[in-house]
Amino acid sequence: MKKLRICIIDLIHNSPSQSLYRRIMFPNYISIMPQIIGVWCREEGHEVHYSIFTGSQNLKSLLVDKTDLVFISSFSYTALLAYALSNYFRSKGIVTVLGGPHARCYPEDACLNFDYVLGLTDKELLKDLLHNFELNNRPGTYLTAFSQPLSIPGVRERWEFIEKVHRQFSIIKLVSMIGSFGCPYKCDFCIDSEIPYQTLDPNMIREDLKFLIKKMKHPEVSWYDPNFGIKFNSFMDTIESAVPQGSIDFIAECSLSVLSESNVKRLKRNGFKMIMPGIESWFDYGEKLRFGSGVGMEKVREVSDKVNMIQNYIPHVQTNFMFGFDSDDGQMPFELTKRFIDLSPAVYPSFALLSVFGQGTKGNLKYEKENRIIPFPFHMMRSVHTLNIIPKNYTWEEFYILFIDLLKYSFSSKAIYRRYNSNYMAASKWITLLLSFTIGGAGKIKYLSDMLKNLRKEPDFQSFVKKEINYVPTFMIEDAKKDLGPMWQWLPNKSLSYNPNVISQSTL
Repeated sequence: MKKLRICIIDLIHNSPSQSLYRRIMFPNYISIMPQIIGVWCREEGHEVHYSIFTGSQNLKSLLVDKTDLVFISSFSYTALLAYALSNYFRSKGIVTVLGGPHARCYPEDACLNFDYVLGLTDKELLKDLLHNFELNNRPGTYLTAFSQPLSIPGVRERWEFIEKVHRQFSIIKLVSMIGSFGCPYKCDFCIDSEIPYQTLDPNMIREDLKFLIKKMKHPEVSWYDPNFGIKFNSFMDTIESAVPQGSIDFIAECSLSVLSESNVKRLKRNGFKMIMPGIESWFDYGEKLRFGSGVGMEKVREVSDKVNMIQNYIPHVQTNFMFGFDSDDGQMPFELTKRFIDLSPAVYPSFALLSVFGQGTKGNLKYEKENRIIPFPFHMMRSVHTLNIIPKNYTWEEFYILFIDLLKYSFSSKAIYRRYNSNYMAASKWITLLLSFTIGGAGKIKYLSDMLKNLRKEPDFQSFVKKEINYVPTFMIEDAKKDLGPMWQWLPNKSLSYNPNVISQSTL
């Protein structure tokens, strides 16, 4: 087999921007799987060019012509940029491959725009592709393994790609690590809930941590696990056996059920500086919290007490909320969240909207059967901004008004001041402040306020979200055109529209 020139592109965002938050933080959002693909390709003897796009780089830097094969990793909100890039590369006779969440959620739509679309991917599947690929006529070919790989290359093997990002882009230099695949919880909105939970080799984790403290003065590690520490003692034993306590700073997303006070104390001793528990809803998804059957204000008080305890030991606590569930009704979910913010002033609240991503979970079939999924263009499909199902208990205007009101309360001058003063670590103070005035607070308020204005003044948008029309409103097309810039000319026809009922009508 000849030596191939392979280009790997990790699309972290969908539009150019020089915003301060993007330049500081987005390079640390790099995905692990594109790096793994790069390692496996090099192990097969091929030349690999690896790049990321956060919005602060010139898109031309991604357009490598002298290439045999291009792998693109994409979330759904970067899918239109991925489609345009694929069309450009294919016009040059270069074979294109899509991986990442969008490939798993919308494989048939992706096959219209790529030669190959990958679901779950292991080394054997990749090796077979490298030996047998060809430039396809549309539609492309969907390939998937039976499960996630049992083992993956660690930080040591991926270091060349990590170091490249740090050298070119990063001010804060985080290293992403992962200790497990899948999730033991069955939240029906989460793509990870569809993957059986499995831990990865503790010896690999141990050696990677030892490697990092030799390579970096004081490493900062972000755990990529959907829920870190499910097997808490095993993970902490591995960390403690690898590096001296406090020699690495860690960030992790944990469920509250794991975070007993004794466990939180152990996290503190081992350098955990940021913990992100998912609260999700005051009326649903209590399995990750383990607070019995408490709902409503009872749950608010219990969760507040718990996160305040965590905040006593861990400098930065971010709680993740989601709105748009069928259990949400009236003002209560929003008012309860305000009470939580009052009771836990130091905690940074992160808000998302329920987004239904194609075949991401089997639970999405419910919304298909009820004909409630709105085919927002992929370009808008970010859960921090977009609710793409018709709310069960609200009109669209009612929902936007209540959600925007909650955001304004959460990021009022008073709330920001209390949050800033309640944090005792300088880095946490400034990260919280940066988030509040950019993407997490003010930026989100502006985006959703603009959506509400469009809902009120644009008849085609009103008809679109009521499923009275199936064409994309003009302002959405203009936004995508502006964001894609020079790549707009390469966007294939009809890419802005798609079939939202991808489970019930799938042929894959």
